[in-house]
Amino acid sequence: MKTELYDGSRKIRVDTQKDECLYAAARPQKESPDIQRQGKDLYIHTDAEKKITFYLHQWAAGRKTHGKILPVSPSTAERFLRGKGLICDLFPKSDAIATLYRWGYGIAEEF
Repeated sequence: MKTELYDGSRKIRVDTQKDECLYAAARPQKESPDIQRQGKDLYIHTDAEKKITFYLHQWAAGRKTHGKILPVSPSTAERFLRGKGLICDLFPKSDAIATLYRWGYGIAEEF
């Protein structure tokens, strides 16, 4: 899916086929009109000036709708990945939750 995002005053052209996917939600094995499944994929876009933009692609299977592309902040992208049990090296490791992850705790709700 190709679209344009606006980040303040600059226009960013994103493409889910070319940008790096950090998380892809599970797709149904076969599409059925009776089963309506939806999910969110997280992508990272790097432009020619090496500026990084994170965005979510919301999709729906079994429906005749178009997906949505939503820009997200780096902290929201990090929370999204941590909610799925994933840690990415692109984010700073200075916060308390990252320290607890290094100590072996799996989720923030354990303590």
